[in-house]
Amino acid sequence: MKVEQQGVLMSVTLDQVRAFGLNPRLTQNRNYDAIKESIRQRGLEHLLQITKRPGDAFYVIASGGNTRLAVLNDLWLETHDKKYWDLVCIYRPWEESKSIEEGDLHCLLGHLVENEQRGSLTFIERALGVQNAADIYRSINPGCNQQALLQMLREGGYEISNTMLSVMLSTIHYLLPCIPELLYGGLSRTTIEQVLTVRGGAQKFWEKHCRELPPGEEQRLPLFDDVFSLALLPFGGPDPAFSLRLLQDEVSHVISQHLNVSFNLVTLETDLQNLKRIAMMGEPEMVIPPYSEQRHVEPKYQSKPANAEKATPAGAAEHHTRDDILPEDELVSTDNPHIDETVVAASGTDLVANDEPIFSAGSDTVSSRQSSTLPQSAGAHAFYPDNDPLFDTPESLASIIDQTAWELASHAGLEFLVTQTESGVFDIAGPEEELTNEGKLYWQMLAFLAGKLPGRAVVWRQMLLGSDNASAGFNDASFELLFQLIRSIRRLYVKQNEGESTCSNH
Repeated sequence: MKVEQQGVLMSVTLDQVRAFGLNPRLTQNRNYDAIKESIRQRGLEHLLQITKRPGDAFYVIASGGNTRLAVLNDLWLETHDKKYWDLVCIYRPWEESKSIEEGDLHCLLGHLVENEQRGSLTFIERALGVQNAADIYRSINPGCNQQALLQMLREGGYEISNTMLSVMLSTIHYLLPCIPELLYGGLSRTTIEQVLTVRGGAQKFWEKHCRELPPGEEQRLPLFDDVFSLALLPFGGPDPAFSLRLLQDEVSHVISQHLNVSFNLVTLETDLQNLKRIAMMGEPEMVIPPYSEQRHVEPKYQSKPANAEKATPAGAAEHHTRDDILPEDELVSTDNPHIDETVVAASGTDLVANDEPIFSAGSDTVSSRQSSTLPQSAGAHAFYPDNDPLFDTPESLASIIDQTAWELASHAGLEFLVTQTESGVFDIAGPEEELTNEGKLYWQMLAFLAGKLPGRAVVWRQMLLGSDNASAGFNDASFELLFQLIRSIRRLYVKQNEGESTCSNH
């Protein structure tokens, strides 16, 4: 035997060596076949480092090399070539002053360092390896805190930050029981951190809403951990189709169902860009305007007074009801089987157009009455989000567009058909059931804005202005939302074109 600084060269046979029981690698090395072919052609160029616990009959891998040991066993079974059986290894004696636990901790850190240098472990394997090291260290030093764990890892050659340790432990605690296939499949650290960010935002929203519930109501709700686990359930299969957008949608859906709140409200509160903005700039300050400036909400449906005709001032224009229909030559067709080939004004409804003017007399400015979907900072220029740099980004505009389309669709009970898209402009699905006349009007208008349906000027005129035999298709609230939606989509396209121009100039 030859003594070296790294240990002692020792000849052993393959059956005398075992893999390290706490090896952090739990999945097959993705380079396994390449390593196997290299050893077949060139032999074992990197000697295995082995040690032996006091009282054990076999040697174990001391620092990396478990994949090479597995390859040698495969090649021996395939060829029975003696070069795979008789091995020369580097033997590191077990330090007599160390207990079994201390020696295992030393070996585990050696495996972590070796694999970290090669970059071959998945994030969850690294996390589990660190947790095993922490468990061993706590058994040796009961009551140690997280800073002591970080110091132990640093002294063992495996230095990580306090934040990274927290991410690792959170991944094991919150995600591993629900999505093991995704994690062992190599889900990256960046994506895992984003998933945990979504979870943190969702938990904050959940707890805030629960605090506002009447006494005793919170006890009837499930724990948030169970709710989030339910949202992860669709991604826990053997071949999950996963994306952050799908996860956010699932989280919003589950929370909105349990809390009976708007899906879009949860989505906005758990949006990654919004959470990042809050992390950098803090929570936005709530500004409550004076009562005289607050928005007054009028009932969506009103019953026409019995004495309406008598109450009409003399000389006023005759008010036409919506019981009349459009002429046959002013109709829009659609390929959707559930939208009739004729679009008619809503018949049999008691919707009454609001007489409050959208535009003030002698001015082209928009009425100060605003939709609740607009940011508070938009002020009197609610249709012009570019006035506020905070909301004048493609991401923020996309959120405004989606929420505005959702609220506009909700006026006709169609909000469940509206979904977000990667382009930033919303999409609206075709209805599966027959729509009311009012629903047809709203669906065709939204489908037109989403780019799914050609428009006819005569129908737009009827929807926006009305005619001498039927009132306008949209009331004032819908009218304002419509122009907010149009303005936001226009602004989104401007920002996207600016981005393309910037890229082309470079």
